[in-house]
Amino acid sequence: MSAPDDPGATDTTAAAAPSLRRDLGLFEVVVYGVGLILGAGIYAILGAAAGVAGESVPLAFLLAAVAASFTGLSYAELASRFPRGEGDYVYVREAFDNKRLAEVVAVLRVFVGVVSTAAVAIAFAGYLSGFANVPTAAAALGLVLVASGVNYWGIDLSAKLNLVFTIAEIAGLAIVIWVGARTWGTVDVFALPGGGLGIVEATFLVFFAYLGFGSIVNVAEETEDPTRTIPRAVVLAIIITTVLYVLVAFSAVGLVDSAVLGASGSPLAFVAEAGGGAAVGSVVAAIALTSTANTVLILLVSTSRLTYGVSKSEYRSFPTAFSRIHPERRTPHLAIALVAALTIPFVLLDDLVVVAGIANGALLAVFVAVNAALVRLRYVHPEDTSGFTAPLTVGRISVTAALGVLTSLGLFVFYLDSLV
Repeated sequence: MSAPDDPGATDTTAAAAPSLRRDLGLFEVVVYGVGLILGAGIYAILGAAAGVAGESVPLAFLLAAVAASFTGLSYAELASRFPRGEGDYVYVREAFDNKRLAEVVAVLRVFVGVVSTAAVAIAFAGYLSGFANVPTAAAALGLVLVASGVNYWGIDLSAKLNLVFTIAEIAGLAIVIWVGARTWGTVDVFALPGGGLGIVEATFLVFFAYLGFGSIVNVAEETEDPTRTIPRAVVLAIIITTVLYVLVAFSAVGLVDSAVLGASGSPLAFVAEAGGGAAVGSVVAAIALTSTANTVLILLVSTSRLTYGVSKSEYRSFPTAFSRIHPERRTPHLAIALVAALTIPFVLLDDLVVVAGIANGALLAVFVAVNAALVRLRYVHPEDTSGFTAPLTVGRISVTAALGVLTSLGLFVFYLDSLV
């Protein structure tokens, strides 16, 4: 493995260059991760999953959480070994000693980031149209520009806004949980109306409600003690969101017939209205605005940090200009500008369904590569046990990483099959 940068180096250029500000502790990174995972996914995907799995949708969330945990543990260990903002890129490069493969992974992650940001921005505009008559493209574009401005201003401001928005997201889910708690006993999670294939399809759908955990590693260089903090944050974020998702799923199918829920364009607001009345439904619909706005912000943060990391002169994979840090704001301003510029064309498209599907498939391909990277690193360097280590090892093989390869590959094949 290549050695990390020498912190004691006396290179005057490096000494004069500003560095990213380390403002994030464990609490802030966990909140950042929870916000990434919750995102807008649960506010939209729940209906489609319920339409497929019926009352078994809580089981689908549990199965998806298990699949996500395998890859999450790989990210946690790799982030402990390589606490850098370029994340997936450096994991793959260090494991396979292949710059080109690492660059492909980095490009896929940036693509996923900008397309996902655009899709969520358009979702924000759709929610906003229920409260104000604003053109969709203008509202989505305005959100991307405002969020990019916050991203440029500094990670401290981004973290504070993320805290406020994430609290709002959790509050919306808590409302749904509260109004439907009395119905949990009526839910038959083993009904499996679509059989085994139905629960697999539902698991595939809700798996994407967990995908944000892979971007937690991109703020490693703005985190205090990232070797310990990032792995803990990844694990805690997955646990917290799984509890919320399963309880929300119980409330949703307990309050509303799954077929009716599957036909709803705003499933959580529909559930809240069914359990608490029109006023409660409107509150949850309003919270969906903060959820989508928060997701846009943190996707822009994570994607710009990845771009910044891969642009460093030690790699020379992306143009080094994008590794520059603003001397006053201490943020990668050119990388932030690039990510915003790449996002805007996708915002202006009328239909992102196909592109977003490709982005999801690309992210699963990245997950296969990341899990495979840990499998190889464990085999080639079994003596490296410093920092966080994923559990369950047989000889030199990380069992959870191997399962991460298999589950990600299986979901990727399922996605390709759905296109046929």
